[in-house]
Amino acid sequence: MNITGKINKNLREAIEFFASNLFTPQMKRHVEIRVRQRDLGVWHGFATIDDYNVLNQPRSFVIELHKKDTEEEKLKTLAHEMVHVKQYVRNELNDEMNTWKGRYVDSDAIDYNDQPWEIEANKLGDELYELYTNKA
Repeated sequence: MNITGKINKNLREAIEFFASNLFTPQMKRHVEIRVRQRDLGVWHGFATIDDYNVLNQPRSFVIELHKKDTEEEKLKTLAHEMVHVKQYVRNELNDEMNTWKGRYVDSDAIDYNDQPWEIEANKLGDELYELYTNKA
């Protein structure tokens, strides 16, 4: 996996850890993550598809982090956003955020926290964060 961007060693290790728990080794080899930290206002972060491979599969991503967040908040955000990266890589979620595991979802008609990809990212992201912070 290729990780770029101005991040500290702990955040870089966290991305590697989350990826190892979310992707097969083969998938992980083909994923690129670029991390940017900037003022995001009320948002802690988000993940977007940056590019596709020759088979039109998303493999390059940008994760934005709020630069004013604490290290703990950034780790939690990274865990959450890496779940979204997993959803894109495995074609569970499309880049328009209106298809979830092959089914159309009207994301405008559903509260943000009730969107199925957010439910998974919140639950799995929290689990990944706990695993990372509790590892010996």
